[in-house]
Amino acid sequence: METGKPLISICICTFRRPEGIRRALTSLIDTDTPPGWQIEFIVVDNDKDQSALNIINRVRLDRPDATVRYFAEQNPGVSHARNRCIAEANGEILTFIDDDEYVGQHWLVNLISTLERQQADAVFGPVVPSFAVPPPAWVNATGTHQRARSSTGSPVAWRNAQTNNVAFRRSLLNSGHRFSVEFAKTGGEDSLFFAAAAASGHHLVWCDEAVVTETVPLERMTRRWVLERAFHGGRTFVRLQAKLVSPLAYGYYAAYGLLYSLAVLPPLLLTVAIGHARYMQYARILAGNLGKIAARFYGGGNYGG
Repeated sequence: METGKPLISICICTFRRPEGIRRALTSLIDTDTPPGWQIEFIVVDNDKDQSALNIINRVRLDRPDATVRYFAEQNPGVSHARNRCIAEANGEILTFIDDDEYVGQHWLVNLISTLERQQADAVFGPVVPSFAVPPPAWVNATGTHQRARSSTGSPVAWRNAQTNNVAFRRSLLNSGHRFSVEFAKTGGEDSLFFAAAAASGHHLVWCDEAVVTETVPLERMTRRWVLERAFHGGRTFVRLQAKLVSPLAYGYYAAYGLLYSLAVLPPLLLTVAIGHARYMQYARILAGNLGKIAARFYGGGNYGG
């Protein structure tokens, strides 16, 4: 590394996705470095068997120009892995993407230029899907793999603040602020992290040019995966509301979920009867609201990222 230049730490947590981490890391090494900065790459493997190590070593051999630091985190759960990234990173700015994603040539330049131009504390970018096979019509109808986008510079609400495409200043880590281990196995730890940052007065913005592509494998195009994702997402949403707003959220959203479930049943049954692809959209809404009801009784649960 060059002395005198500020450092950006690009962080990736991985768990048993050898091809994913190879593609993600290679794309990150190939992304342009913002003028005046230098980069280090932090890979935290949450597999106790260190299944990513051989892949990382091969990338190191192929790209000796890149500073790639590898760590194994023995505590299972994404919060532990993300916190290990924070502990090992030396950068003034930290970025995160997931191990099933890859970036383009101008990704980092766009993120950092928006961060500086907007005088923001954190900047988020879009994640677009790349399907392993053409998805069936019902997958597109549910919108499961589609994420909302905004114009560059727009403020970002906590529920849309995730670590699958973000750069943030080290100031967000003041006072020991870290990813909550209560959400280590359920997801939602990133939304909670950035909600606390926003509540502390940090400025969160959007950069629509900093696109990340997410690989969507065949197993994420099944009805079971979509419905389980929605169900557990509903439970986690209520847990976040209870943590951020009030424990009364459990009762409120249980009642809300029950009423919404009853309201969505007629269009669900109608679209099933006529064989319309949109039935899965209603089924997904129903699953999410059943998850909100379930949170009243046993809180969040595990689901895959």
